[in-house]
Amino acid sequence: MAKQRLRLLSYMVGGFPLSLFERIAEVLDADLDYDESRSGPAPGHDPFADGDADLGWICSTSFVDLSMRGVEPSIRIGGVAWVPDDPNSEGRPVYFGDVMSAAPATDLDALAGHSIGCNDEVSLSGHFALRLALVERGHDPDNFARLVFTGGHRRSLDHVADGTLDAAVVDSVVRADASRTDRRIAELHHIERLGPWPTQPLVASSRLPQGQVDELRDALLASNDDARMQAELANAALVRFVRVDADHYAPVRQALERL
Repeated sequence: MAKQRLRLLSYMVGGFPLSLFERIAEVLDADLDYDESRSGPAPGHDPFADGDADLGWICSTSFVDLSMRGVEPSIRIGGVAWVPDDPNSEGRPVYFGDVMSAAPATDLDALAGHSIGCNDEVSLSGHFALRLALVERGHDPDNFARLVFTGGHRRSLDHVADGTLDAAVVDSVVRADASRTDRRIAELHHIERLGPWPTQPLVASSRLPQGQVDELRDALLASNDDARMQAELANAALVRFVRVDADHYAPVRQALERL
């Protein structure tokens, strides 16, 4: 009987190139599926517990949520995350929520009463980073501004660029990548940078043996030396993959507990 191939589910395709995950799937010898409309499973849905996915690339908030459900969580850390091509990341697997607007503004507080685009309800850089920043400044996130879920960081940027929304909070890597090719986005006003936050991790179903997960992690780390992978990373405004553990995402868990 032929060995069943692993299934990789990415929720990052809405902001990052599909070709990057196609190459990742090749390295992991997995079949790729993706959801462009979200940064992680919808509340109440768990494709890893349901048996629909063996591996995933998901937002940090979704990892924290799914890895803490019950006494036997459906996932664990896959051991790999990426490093952005951003001097503020300082070579670490961290990124930011960039607050962008069509008109100049002094800071985030100046956006009170305006419309602000967010990725989706489970997004870290495109939603929770904003809510946490507002709470820390004494604002009520639900009444500070009109938060609009666009379903994607790039969609949020497009809505600000075309005047549909006043501002947006987006993944700093997606924003940097889009700015390289879209003059409208490059000309938006960069109001604030929220973070840093841990970059999105590879996760693995708890059904997979730890030894197999370690082999997959090592294969992806080794792909840093592969010319095709390097080209895909560079095209996505990324530098390389690095090893991470679950403790890297403790700041996300602690932040969610404060909201």
